[in-house]
Amino acid sequence: MNRFARDTTTVTVKELRQLIRDPLSLALTIMFPILLIQIFVVIVTAFSAPSYSIAVVVSDLDGSSTSKNLVDKLTSSRLIKVTQFFQTEEQALHAVESGAATGAVIIPKGFGDALLSNRQAFVILQTDNSKITSSALVQSAVSSSTQSLLELVSARLGPAPVEVILRPISGRPPTGDTFLPGMLGMITILGAFDDIVNAITRERERGTFPRLVLTPTSILSIYSGKISATVVLNAIRTTLMLAIFVLTGLVIRGNVLLVYLATTLIAVFTMSLGLMLSTKIRSSATLTILEIAITFPLFQLAGAIQAPELLASGGRALAAMLPWTYGNDAIRRVIYLGVGLDAISIDLLVLLLGSLVLLPIATLLSKRTM
Repeated sequence: MNRFARDTTTVTVKELRQLIRDPLSLALTIMFPILLIQIFVVIVTAFSAPSYSIAVVVSDLDGSSTSKNLVDKLTSSRLIKVTQFFQTEEQALHAVESGAATGAVIIPKGFGDALLSNRQAFVILQTDNSKITSSALVQSAVSSSTQSLLELVSARLGPAPVEVILRPISGRPPTGDTFLPGMLGMITILGAFDDIVNAITRERERGTFPRLVLTPTSILSIYSGKISATVVLNAIRTTLMLAIFVLTGLVIRGNVLLVYLATTLIAVFTMSLGLMLSTKIRSSATLTILEIAITFPLFQLAGAIQAPELLASGGRALAAMLPWTYGNDAIRRVIYLGVGLDAISIDLLVLLLGSLVLLPIATLLSKRTM
């Protein structure tokens, strides 16, 4: 074992032993973010937008003037944004399954003739129900558009029925809590922030951090050891939350190991950011306040309570710049849709790259502020 790995392992063991010596502190370290999230989840903040641009794709297999009227009404909706048109139903459905769109509208061949002949007509709507609220808004937009078309046709030819056939893809049970995966992501973030307070700032206040730095152990090994300890604690928190999910009836369709991988990368990124902040913030109270201040907007921006697609344009742009958003998206898609590693690789890569950028910066800043 090379020196770096040996030093990292030593610091990791030291961190865990230090926590074990104080059982109450260990219990609070693990349970604090879970308890705090219960308080925060009842607080509603105002990030909602007056109109939305939820991505929807359309496959018009009919090509009649009537179906084109329906497409025009869909494109003019304030709730959705038609991002692509496909020639086949399979292409449209794949766009939803891959996460490129929240909904797919398929207008079958013969739609226009059936409507104009006063026979039963229908459209197919497939939605990604892992997206909180946005899938319901897509359904509302499609229903409103078909109703508007129906009124237009009925004024000329009399009543003509149109049915919207729903094909939601989701592992979420009908009575399941839509916020549970988002809560897991936020608990991971809160837990990592709290670990920062314990790992660096409070150690500075106790006077033990300067002595640790004066040992032959490199600062990178110290930080790596503290991150490794957070990974262990995060695995315990994730296990507790997954047990709660199962007890509340949530179906986890994907590989559970991918959930652990996503929460681990969220924790590592948060810890890397916290290490960088701790080089400038020496007070544990100040860092705790900053942790809470960051957490409040993350409930909306990172997709814990509602999908980022429902934010105002500025909020959507900000959410797209936050690696936590991609982590929450990965958790939801694994739990609800059962996707594999290939489908969430970009999300995980964003978190990994963010950590690889922040950790060297934290190491460099720590050397300058010793």
